[in-house]
Amino acid sequence: MHKVYLKPGKEDSLKRFHPGFFSGAIARFDGEPEEGEVVEVYTSKKEFIAEGHFQIGSIAVRVLSFRQEPIDHDFWKRKLEIAYDMRRSIGIATNPTNNTYRLVHGEGDNLPGLVIDVYAKNRCYAGALRRNACRPHDNCRCFIRSNG
Repeated sequence: MHKVYLKPGKEDSLKRFHPGFFSGAIARFDGEPEEGEVVEVYTSKKEFIAEGHFQIGSIAVRVLSFRQEPIDHDFWKRKLEIAYDMRRSIGIATNPTNNTYRLVHGEGDNLPGLVIDVYAKNRCYAGALRRNACRPHDNCRCFIRSNG
């Protein structure tokens, strides 16, 4: 996994759990991440601070986790279950008169840059994550199939 090192003082917003940071905060890269690839983020003192997906543009990294953990099938399954359970608890995901809802709403679900809408048994995925890096769309497909 590639590493991103921040300029001194630019980690302050991440310490407050802000979901991303601008390209101007980056001091250097360890390697050359591709757009959508998951990267580790370190302070200028080389301390781990977050993991997120890299983007070319003004918002350079959207944070997926503030701890070191694999961004794998289990990560996505857990995040999608949390999002689904919240929507079920307020009657959106299981409403018998409406089968359309937003399963994931980016930063609101601690998944910045990702939106997943459900239309009956179909889902519409939009995001900047690299398809072969994280595969949230595959996990969403399996999740919705098993949870209605």
